[in-house]
Amino acid sequence: MKQLYIALTLFFLAVNTYGQAALAKVINTNKATFSCQQGQFKGDGWDKIMTEIASHKNTLIGEDHFFNEIPLFVSEITSKIKFDNFFCEIDPYSGDFISQKIHKLPQDKLDQFITDYKYAFSFYALAPEFQLLKKLIKKGTNIIGTDQIALTADGLIASKLKEITQHKKAKELYSNIAINSKKQFGLFTSGKGSPYLFTDEFEQNLQELEKLKLSASEQKIIASLKLSREIYRDQNHHLRIQLMKNEILKNIEAFNTGKNLFKYGAIHVNKAQSILGGYDIGNFVSNISDANFESSLHIMIIGKNGIQGVPFEGMEPQKINPSGNDLKHYAPFFEASDAIHWSLFDISQILKTIKSDKLQIEDETLKKTLHGFDYIIVIPNVTPAPFMN
Repeated sequence: MKQLYIALTLFFLAVNTYGQAALAKVINTNKATFSCQQGQFKGDGWDKIMTEIASHKNTLIGEDHFFNEIPLFVSEITSKIKFDNFFCEIDPYSGDFISQKIHKLPQDKLDQFITDYKYAFSFYALAPEFQLLKKLIKKGTNIIGTDQIALTADGLIASKLKEITQHKKAKELYSNIAINSKKQFGLFTSGKGSPYLFTDEFEQNLQELEKLKLSASEQKIIASLKLSREIYRDQNHHLRIQLMKNEILKNIEAFNTGKNLFKYGAIHVNKAQSILGGYDIGNFVSNISDANFESSLHIMIIGKNGIQGVPFEGMEPQKINPSGNDLKHYAPFFEASDAIHWSLFDISQILKTIKSDKLQIEDETLKKTLHGFDYIIVIPNVTPAPFMN
């Protein structure tokens, strides 16, 4: 019995080793590379991905956040290809408000607006992300936010409401939210309190606002503040995804008639099942595209080594760990990448070979990724995105 156990163990070890080697060969065979020098991309991989993006009406980029390199990559794409709509991970009201300020304000007043409210800009408080957003707005691209209101954006939203309201009492309440949100943000980031969105005082302000006779637009935004608070308070991921899908539906005419670019965290843009389970906006967009007799393009971008930035100023950037829980699933792609070039992997071709050669993928996250993306890009070394000054 002992000898049989040893024999079976050796057999399965040999099969697993063979499978890993075969997968590594398939991945290497379907790789192209390109370089990034002084903000310019060159090489076969760059030409290939640009051709793919140009030929698709809907392109979705799934990223790991807080790097310099990804907004640079997206910015270069938008320099070569015109997009009508940019769907992004910000709420629609903040997206509209920031867009209006970029369009209308002279530079000195825009700088002051940024100084006052950048803490509430979510990802777009990061300098390269804001520059990308600004570039798109200046090019006439429609910014379409689909997310819930960020847990630190209530002050920015209140300042927008203060500009549009005709109600004296509401104006006072909006001012109170804007002032206390920024004050509470300082306590939150120093570890001395929660965001203002979570406080009893914020909830009381919302209750007071709901009693007033306000415009339809104000009522809509206040309802969104309540829903966003619920998503955060209950950690309700499914409700958040429902909201993002609903926002896409609200913009379905723009979606159907324009060329669209999506930029979200990678977990959101998988065209099959998300690695978190369930079906996210990537699957939603894929299905709408399919119903329009088209196909959407899904690209995942990950960093192999380097330093990752942070969501709030004052936090410590983290060193990338390719063997950590989040990235270990992508080891076959890291092993096929070098230390200098960006590597582009053609997942559609990789999947065809996996299927024809009957290769088994045991890692569930890797399996979902392979079925959810058309291309994976590995950046050899990433750097942390700084916040705006």
